[in-house]
Amino acid sequence: MKKFVFGGMILLSATSLVGCGSQIGSSVRQAVTVNQEAKSLVEWENSEANPEALFANWRHDFMVDSTKRESMKEELCKELNELDGQSLTIFENEIRDENNRALVSSCKEELLQKVDAHFDKERETLDVQGHALKAVSSSNNFQFPTNIQKRDTSKGYFAVTGDVVRKEVIITFDDGPNGQYTDAILRAFKEVNAKAIFFHMGKAARANPDIVKRVAADGHSIGTHSTTHACLGSSSACRKTNGRNLTFDEAVAEIKGGHQAVYDAIGWVDPFFRFPYGEASPELKNFLKTNSTGEFFWSIDSNDWRAQTNENLLRTTIAELEKRGRGQVLFHDIQRKTAEIMPQFLRELYNRGYSVVLLQPADMSARYNSKLVKKRLP
Repeated sequence: MKKFVFGGMILLSATSLVGCGSQIGSSVRQAVTVNQEAKSLVEWENSEANPEALFANWRHDFMVDSTKRESMKEELCKELNELDGQSLTIFENEIRDENNRALVSSCKEELLQKVDAHFDKERETLDVQGHALKAVSSSNNFQFPTNIQKRDTSKGYFAVTGDVVRKEVIITFDDGPNGQYTDAILRAFKEVNAKAIFFHMGKAARANPDIVKRVAADGHSIGTHSTTHACLGSSSACRKTNGRNLTFDEAVAEIKGGHQAVYDAIGWVDPFFRFPYGEASPELKNFLKTNSTGEFFWSIDSNDWRAQTNENLLRTTIAELEKRGRGQVLFHDIQRKTAEIMPQFLRELYNRGYSVVLLQPADMSARYNSKLVKKRLP
C-alpha cells in the first residue's frame, strides 16, 4: 500500500473521521465492515477505514496530544482484542509494523498470538498445511513439468490471460517482496517445480534486497509494480487515492524507480510491469510500449486482501480459474493467508491437470538492457 504520497492531504481528512478516544472503537469496526463490502482493492485502499490510514492518523494523534496517549493505547488494545481472529487479520501487518510499536506495545504479543491461533485453526481445514512463518515442508510430493514460454516485449505487450492455452495458468504476486511471507511462497513453489512472476514494489525491494536475490535464484521472473504503489492513471480513483492525479513525469518516475530498485538488487529486471490497481492511461501505456516493456493485467483476481477463511480463498480462486479454464492469477505476497494456502493451491492445480507457465522475455538480454534503468558502471 501507498497512501500519504502527497503529505498531509489524506491525513487531515482521515483525522476528522477517526479522532481518538471512543471513536477508535467505531473506526476499528468500520474497517472490518469496509473490508468486506469494498468492491475492489482500490476502493479498500482508498478508504479512510483502511488500517494503514487509521494507524497513520492514530500515530499522528499520539504524537501531538500527550495527554491522550495512555487512553488511546488502552482503547485501541481493547477494541482490537474484541475482534475475532479472522477480522483481526486485516490489522496484522500494522500490528507488526515497528512504526506502531508505541500504540500497541502493551497488547502486541497478545494480538499476534490471537492471529496465530486463528491461522492454526485455518491450517487444519486444508489437506496440505502451509505455514507462512515457519520453514516447514508440506506433504506435496509431485513435480510440475517445466513450462517456460517466451513473449516478445520489444514493441510492447499487453497480457491479460498471458496468451496461454486451456489448462495453462500463470501465477503472479504483487506488492512484495515481503520479509515474512515471500520465503514461504518460494518454498511451496520450489517443492513442486513451479515458477511465478513476482511484480516487486520498489520500496519493498529496497527494504528486502536479499529476498529479491532469492526470488531470482529460484528461477522466477521478476517484473515491477511501481516504486510506492501510487495510483498512476488519470482516473477519479487515482485522484482520490493520491489526493490528485500524478503528472506524466511523476508516474514515469514511479515506474522507473521500481525497475531501478530490482536492477540494483540483482543486476537485471524483466521487461514486465503491472500498474497498481490496474490503473493506467493511454500515455503511460504508450510509454511502456516505446520502452519495450510489457504491461501485465490479470484475468483471475484472488481478492486475497479481503478477510476470509483460507478455505474460501482457495475455493473461490480455483472456481474462477475452472470457469475460465486458463489465465493469469493475481495474488499478493504481502498477505499471510496467501502464503498459507499456496501448497494446497498448487496441489489443486496439479490434480486438476493444470500446467504452471513461467513467462520470460523472448530476448533474455532485455533483462540486462532495460531502457528504464541506469546501468551499473563497469
